[in-house]
Amino acid sequence: MNFLQEFEALRLKMPRLYNINVGCENSDYCTHADKDKNCYLVFAINFSEDCMYGGIVLNSKDCVDCLNCEYSELCYECVDIDHCYNCIFSQDLKNSSDCHFCYDCVGSKNCFGCVGLRQKEYCIYNEYVGKERYREFLKGFDARNKQSIREALSKLDDLQLKIPRKFMHETQAEACIGDYIGRSKNCFNCFNIHESEDCMYMQDCWRTVDSLDMTFSDGSTLCYDSFSIGLGSYNCNFSNYIRSSRDLEYCELCFNCKDCFGCIGLKDKQYHILNQPLSREEYFAKVAELKAEMRTKGTYGKHLPTTYIYEDTAAVSQ
Repeated sequence: MNFLQEFEALRLKMPRLYNINVGCENSDYCTHADKDKNCYLVFAINFSEDCMYGGIVLNSKDCVDCLNCEYSELCYECVDIDHCYNCIFSQDLKNSSDCHFCYDCVGSKNCFGCVGLRQKEYCIYNEYVGKERYREFLKGFDARNKQSIREALSKLDDLQLKIPRKFMHETQAEACIGDYIGRSKNCFNCFNIHESEDCMYMQDCWRTVDSLDMTFSDGSTLCYDSFSIGLGSYNCNFSNYIRSSRDLEYCELCFNCKDCFGCIGLKDKQYHILNQPLSREEYFAKVAELKAEMRTKGTYGKHLPTTYIYEDTAAVSQ
């Protein structure tokens, strides 16, 4: 068998974690979860409490049906919000509270159906109405009625077409191209990336340096074509679910490992190929041999085949 065939056989043989869930309480049905409490069916959630049905929720509380939600509380059906409180059906809000059906508002509160506002209060569809009129309007709006919600969203869509917007969402981004980039430098075609530098073709990454073609990375450096690499990992390529490791290729679910090739489910190991230990000299000689064989067949440098057929993955539901 060639390397990929042997690796696939190892995949079928090795036991695997049913979930990436660390230090959580009553949050068994959250994946990629770290130190959460009372959360349910959220993907990529860290340091949060009492949240349900969402993705990429960080340091938040009592949020439901939210995506890309950070440092927020009591929010529902929101996307890309940061430091928000009691907001519903809104997108691209920052440092805002009590905003409903709003888009691209910063430092605002008590707004309804507004677009592109900065430091505003008591506005309805971008018109200032004052405290009393605003409260009367909210009393007459039934947030539990589907037709009322559809009408409010439709009016918001119409208003969005009339208000100019920036070509990308960025904060303190230098020489960057993409969207939702914060405190980063020299990042090209990157999306939802923060505190990173010299990266290309990345998404959902934090504190990542000199890396390419990555999804979900936190604190990694010099990594390529990998998924979910974090906690100070270095030079990990064509791999999935790696933590605190360095100099790995074609590995999965390895933690605190060094110099491994084609390994699955290892912890605190070094100089392993297909989960078999070797001496230092044997390891580097065998790796060079495997790479030469893969280059001849045109398979080296390509990501590992997926463990599931495409139709059974979460991509279909996006």
